[in-house]
Amino acid sequence: MRIARLLPLLVLALAAAAAAPPAGDAVPTTVMSFNIRYGTADDGPDSWEHRRYLVRLAIRERQPAIFGVQECLWDQGLELERAFSEYRITGVGRDDGRRAGEMCLIFTRRDRYRLLDQGNFWLSETPQTPGSKGWDAACPRLVTWVKLYDRLCDPDTLFVFNTHLDHAGAQAREQGALLLRRRMGEIAGGRAALLMGDFNAPADPGSPPYRILAQEGWRDGVALRDAWQVASAAERGQPDGTFHGFTGAPSRGRIDWILAGAALPPAEAGISRFRQDGRWPSDHFPVWAVFRQTRHPLRPGDAVDGATGASPRY
Repeated sequence: MRIARLLPLLVLALAAAAAAPPAGDAVPTTVMSFNIRYGTADDGPDSWEHRRYLVRLAIRERQPAIFGVQECLWDQGLELERAFSEYRITGVGRDDGRRAGEMCLIFTRRDRYRLLDQGNFWLSETPQTPGSKGWDAACPRLVTWVKLYDRLCDPDTLFVFNTHLDHAGAQAREQGALLLRRRMGEIAGGRAALLMGDFNAPADPGSPPYRILAQEGWRDGVALRDAWQVASAAERGQPDGTFHGFTGAPSRGRIDWILAGAALPPAEAGISRFRQDGRWPSDHFPVWAVFRQTRHPLRPGDAVDGATGASPRY
């Protein structure tokens, strides 16, 4: 009787092993960052109720394994949670560390990643104080981060950080970037890391936040590379700005970035210019990158389902 009960589990395990690509194969991992514009803004025909479905479609178009959103309010987060139930969502409101204010949410596929740890800190002189504003910032600014176990690929431990730097305070952006870099070094400890967000600063060496995060991360043990460096000639041939104010004509340069450590070499990168019915999903274009990772051998508990590699344990 015991053998009879175990037989179905054995069949599932064998099916999963047979369906899974061999260890060592390259696996593309798509990551997206998207400022979705806060839902209570009085944007007339571009208000949230007229474009909520476009945000979902723009994300679905790329099928990311991980994506982060900025300016997301609690109600918008609930909508996205329902629409993307196959993802685990992490994040808090910037005003109180719970539900109030804009959020920098991180979405990670449940069938691929297991959440090992998570946290938030504020870009201020008191980083652990919810709602705190730093330097000359107009608003509280925070960073949400997760530590993940990747069931499919190496590196099997990954840290993801999502943020939104201040739009008004130049000192807040520079000091916030320095604080972010230092905390990333403390949290990730030199392990594989991704940083995404709306940095309200162009991706240019003359921009202090870009220099601090994309060029001098090594100073705190988090050497990061801008995924845009591998963008195709066709992609680079288009205007590379990401804020367009619902016009489709970008300005202010590429202020939305995805940065990654050496353990995650980018293979492709671009800006999504998705639109439908004459309408844009947000006042920012989403940005995306594809990283090539190496599949590791199946480990106990990593895969039971032959189609997804998911384990019911998590």
